[in-house]
Amino acid sequence: MFETIDQKKQLLDRKSPLPEYTAESLREKLFLEWTYNTNAIEDYTDFVQLVATEVESSLDLYLSAVTIL
Repeated sequence: MFETIDQKKQLLDRKSPLPEYTAESLREKLFLEWTYNTNAIEDYTDFVQLVATEVESSLDLYLSAVTIL
């Protein structure tokens, strides 16, 4: 894996410096991908918290019912 990374880094270094429009295009692409991934992580976290809240609520109701009986 590191060999592949080193080879790609060497290729990139040979092309350096990148034209400004290419560098800007790469920045925009990374920003969009990172934003998408960040939103996906946040949505998943919110979903997990919602499920945990519902399970806890159901468990509380169940334990209350069992205690009364």
